[in-house]
Amino acid sequence: MDAFISVNFGLSHGLVMELTVYDENLDDLSAGAFGWLTEGVAKAAIGGELGRIQQGLRVSANGFSRARDSMPTRGNSGLWGSVSVAPQGTFDVLYNPYVKDALPWLMNHLIEKPESADVEIGEFSAGGEISNSVIRLSVSFDEELLNYMKLSYRIDEAVLVNSNTAQTGHSRLLAAVEWACSRYSVVFGHFSYAHSGGRTEVERYLRGPARVPSHNTPNWRERLRGYSWLTVVSSDIVRSLGGIDALRNSGAFSSISVLSNGSLLLQATPWFHEYRGERVEAVYRALRATLVEGEFRRPAPAPGQPSTHMVLFDV
Repeated sequence: MDAFISVNFGLSHGLVMELTVYDENLDDLSAGAFGWLTEGVAKAAIGGELGRIQQGLRVSANGFSRARDSMPTRGNSGLWGSVSVAPQGTFDVLYNPYVKDALPWLMNHLIEKPESADVEIGEFSAGGEISNSVIRLSVSFDEELLNYMKLSYRIDEAVLVNSNTAQTGHSRLLAAVEWACSRYSVVFGHFSYAHSGGRTEVERYLRGPARVPSHNTPNWRERLRGYSWLTVVSSDIVRSLGGIDALRNSGAFSSISVLSNGSLLLQATPWFHEYRGERVEAVYRALRATLVEGEFRRPAPAPGQPSTHMVLFDV
């Protein structure tokens, strides 16, 4: 834990763990989304954040009708929380989004399969203003993919590579991901920089339909949308790759967990900052036979962009 190196000249970029859940029962998807934004958040809150969120309510006009207008006093050490749903409306609950009066509102909107619903928990600044998020979880639906939902956990790269925050950052992320994988039928998962449309690192640099997540998502039984530090592969993909023993013998993964639906959660290295160079190549070699195929488009050099170290171009 003594050699933490941030990528791209010290700039920090947003990372996202996205889990694709497939279910024939649409009601189960809504219930699953609610669970992710409530129980899933609790799993990530290993620092006791839920118990530190300010009590009382301050909500938007489109949300819960009862409101508390005063902001916290200067120097308040409590946390803020918010829940938002798009595009049906927003419901920003400052102080505590988990009071029992707020939860029915959230469940009702999730039944409607919104484009997205997000929960954030963060700290107040010394002056009492809303400051950085500590926990960010979201769920999204696609009207063209009715039997799917995508669960996301967002985290800043700096949290995982800084020696002061890496232990807690990894613990939060893995606790939430492992909980979701044990509860839902996750058929694919990736850990990537936060690209538009939820693209994987591979999809980000492909041309044509192969770069479109909604095009690739239904093909989870035959093709992987990408590979990453954390990857969930379906049981069908596992069989195509020669079974779990073949993946273990590849030496590409520090941890392999079998999920209840037969999928595997593959972790390349114990720590995210170790996932570079030969370790990325090893994961690629282990999974390449089932990767989505397309023409690679090399990125144009641009300052301030995320590193390309998690995807191979010369293959």
